[in-house]
Amino acid sequence: MVNNQIGLIKESYPLIKEICSDVYAALSLVFPQLPAYVTARRAECLVAACKATQEKLKSAGITRESQRACTLKLGLPWLEWVSLEEDSSLRDLWANLLANEINPDKPEPRTAFLSILRDLSPLDAQILNTVYEEVKRLTDKTSHGQYVPTPLVIFFDINAISRILDAEDFDVRVSVQNLKRCSLISDLPIMQKIMPPEAKPITSAPTARVSFQNNAIVPPDPNKFKLTELGCLFLDACVADAGQTT
Repeated sequence: MVNNQIGLIKESYPLIKEICSDVYAALSLVFPQLPAYVTARRAECLVAACKATQEKLKSAGITRESQRACTLKLGLPWLEWVSLEEDSSLRDLWANLLANEINPDKPEPRTAFLSILRDLSPLDAQILNTVYEEVKRLTDKTSHGQYVPTPLVIFFDINAISRILDAEDFDVRVSVQNLKRCSLISDLPIMQKIMPPEAKPITSAPTARVSFQNNAIVPPDPNKFKLTELGCLFLDACVADAGQTT
């Protein structure tokens, strides 16, 4: 067990140095005694995430010389927190975040995405991937001559997502609530519906009610949600595969 742990730690050093060389010097601030502090499982997660990031950078054609310096503010928390992530689908989101941070052709991701990633479950990630695939399908720029909606005006149905993922409706709704808490999605806006005018009374009696109101407030559909501006940025930084060139 000890030998395996030491072997993983030794393997993690060059990977971390390659991916985060600018924050490598400050690693001792987070892990003052790396062999004693990082367990074998954390080392495995860290190595897997670093390898995934390397593959994404390689697929995107980003060489070591062209990489953008990783900021300490993002790099150090990434190193620590990704080592706690045991789910491979969520580690892929972490890898996308770091790859986009290093990629000079991409805008720098917000550091707020670190804390959001920590709060996601595997089902949350599945829902975000489903949303991203639908956004990509509907906003495909190759649809010449067709209306291309922006992600902010696309509505998503919870029941449909439950069927697509073959997941329990209750679990999906809990995940949707968490994604709303993270401000990645929101309820639909309250709509004002124009109603036909009420028929005027045929009597002129003073007790007869005459209404001039022909608008009605329609509450948002509880089964639907939309992306927020922050959610759109999160999809680009963490959900879209950083290894694919556009």
